[in-house]
Amino acid sequence: MNPANIIYCLSKLFDVDLNSSKREISQSELKISKSVAEIINTLVGSDQFNYEDEITLDLINELPDYYDEINVIETNDDGNDADDEWDDKENLKEHYIPNTYSIEFMKEVVDFADAKDSSGKRRRSWKTVKHRYRSLPDQNYISRFRKYLSQQGTKRQKTQNIDQIVYKKFLNAREQFLPMHDIDIQRWALQAAKEMNLDEFEASHFWLATFKNRHGICSRKITNIVTKREISNFDDIKKSEEEFLEKFRQLSRKYSSKEILNTDQVGIEKELHSTRTLSFQGEKKTFGRVSSKNATTHSYTIQPTISLDGRVIGPMFLCLQETNGRMGDIVKRHLFEPKNVVITCSSSGKLTNSLVKYWRDKVLVPSIGKKTLLLSDSWTGQNDNSIYQDLKSVGKAVHRIQIPPKTTSDIQPLDKYFNRQIKNLAKKLYNRVALDQLDINLHERNNIIKLVSLIHNQISAPIFKNMILYSWFASGYLKKDPSPFKNVNDVCFPNSTTYQICQTNHCDESAFITCSWCSTKLCFNHFFIQYHFHG
Repeated sequence: MNPANIIYCLSKLFDVDLNSSKREISQSELKISKSVAEIINTLVGSDQFNYEDEITLDLINELPDYYDEINVIETNDDGNDADDEWDDKENLKEHYIPNTYSIEFMKEVVDFADAKDSSGKRRRSWKTVKHRYRSLPDQNYISRFRKYLSQQGTKRQKTQNIDQIVYKKFLNAREQFLPMHDIDIQRWALQAAKEMNLDEFEASHFWLATFKNRHGICSRKITNIVTKREISNFDDIKKSEEEFLEKFRQLSRKYSSKEILNTDQVGIEKELHSTRTLSFQGEKKTFGRVSSKNATTHSYTIQPTISLDGRVIGPMFLCLQETNGRMGDIVKRHLFEPKNVVITCSSSGKLTNSLVKYWRDKVLVPSIGKKTLLLSDSWTGQNDNSIYQDLKSVGKAVHRIQIPPKTTSDIQPLDKYFNRQIKNLAKKLYNRVALDQLDINLHERNNIIKLVSLIHNQISAPIFKNMILYSWFASGYLKKDPSPFKNVNDVCFPNSTTYQICQTNHCDESAFITCSWCSTKLCFNHFFIQYHFHG
């Protein structure tokens, strides 16, 4: 493509003799020529180009009879326009919308232009209308506005209205915690389009994707189930949260951050399994294999404790599920007993009132100083305040405050973030055993203990201090956000681990985990079987 030929063609189109004598060139002409030159250079350097045109409001050649200036201009006795009051700058209303005009603006312009006096004549000229609405480039826009209003707006405006209507329905549904899916969004959009007589609107997948992206909507797993009655009580629940946080702020002034603790029970299935997997498109059923279905429905309980200064406090409390709620002598003799796990049992694998006292004596008391502010939930087994009053005899003062019912997902630090990291670590171990078909029974008693010990050891590393602080911050107890921080995936399972080999004893197995203490890449054998423990 030759630029000289393009310039020659332009001279013919404009009937300009390029050989004529030079004329004085203005700055505007020079600026326009530079812009045209840039366009030509772009086209010359391109292999291909597309030419597109857009439809928009613009001038037309013929003016409608309605706006014949001779017919509509009226004057007062003093010769001024009938509505010269609009000359006052304080009353000037100028609407300028670069790409479109709103329905409200169009209606306002038409109403102003169509206003009539007592004799039924139109009061205002185009000059007067233009003076008030200076964004109107031409008086033909009045006719177009009238047409658009009769059609309930332009196609673009109708589409925008559909967006607003659907988003309002979406917000209303989520405020009531009602589940919805893509098809519901599309159905609402089609209903709105039908009411607006926008028959060509299809609520396509592209429109749906654009709508979801614009409003930050995505598909999420439902993690909490609530009833309609609970929804109606949300104001009361929110009030109880605020009152508890205020109570905490008053009490916490008497304690240092290391003296403020949160403890919570976490139920873990004996065999955790992933609920998602890569598989083939179009398959009717997607199966996931486990070693024992019974192990996926029976659980054991762990009870971690964290402090407001970002530490894991004391050993992990572990309650195993044992027949009749007790271990036999043979079991006890062969029991794996790591120093960072206090082991007990019950017939259900859940804690009982008596086991709370056992936790107090074996976990809490050895791990605290003279005074402690303890936050725990409303589980009835730990509601007896006498449990902690008995500690005065050993020189310990524990003030327990109860987190209100129905609020733990919002204001219990362990529930807010920390407990998920524990389960994430456990699930990684279970998944590796299943995927590599390792001959290890992770729901066997000693393997459960070893797993809990290693999880507690890993998550107690100093690198997770800010993560623990974030659990407190996200729950409303800290004002300063400790972000950025690293969680379990960032520290123990970074992407680099997936293609590196174990760094222990010249092992050539692929790495499974990065130790949160020493940053060593470890295969499953050297981490779990060989029991990679720090401290």
